[in-house]
Amino acid sequence: MAYFDYEVRGTRLDLAHLEPRTLTLFVITIARELTIDVRFSNHCFTVAFDDNSHDRADLIWDHRRPRAYDTERHVFSRHLPTMVEALPSASVHLTPSDRNYVYLAHVTLPDGRAYPMYFGLRRAPTDHRQQLLMVVESAYPVADRKRVLAGTTKISFPVLCAKIYRGQTVRPRARR
Repeated sequence: MAYFDYEVRGTRLDLAHLEPRTLTLFVITIARELTIDVRFSNHCFTVAFDDNSHDRADLIWDHRRPRAYDTERHVFSRHLPTMVEALPSASVHLTPSDRNYVYLAHVTLPDGRAYPMYFGLRRAPTDHRQQLLMVVESAYPVADRKRVLAGTTKISFPVLCAKIYRGQTVRPRARR
């Protein structure tokens, strides 16, 4: 059975590209390889449900709240596996909320918008086969790339992984 198994308006959604995967990287600062269990939330292909602008036929639940299937997000979500694979040599940004990171890859959509990927990363329980757990919480097109990065703190993804693996707190840098 597929990780995501949704049908919208009588059509089964093709979400095979969002199946769980494992990302492996060698982290120099801790001189070891880390494996990351990567999962995607349905926010990568849905938007907040609004009774006034969405049809009930597009309803998808995220375990807590109603969401609506979004064709644009679904189409662009095909970039996510490549973005995840690029993380070992990338920098990411700690968001001001202190709970998510944002990766703004060099993905520019045909209309000039950027496509940031928001994710959470934490240490896996000791009985888990991977050392870290990553959930891609959301990804959607944005017009203003600078606005996405406003108030964030840049960090190398491998350094972030090492800090989380070691149990170190990762905090945004103080603003001057």
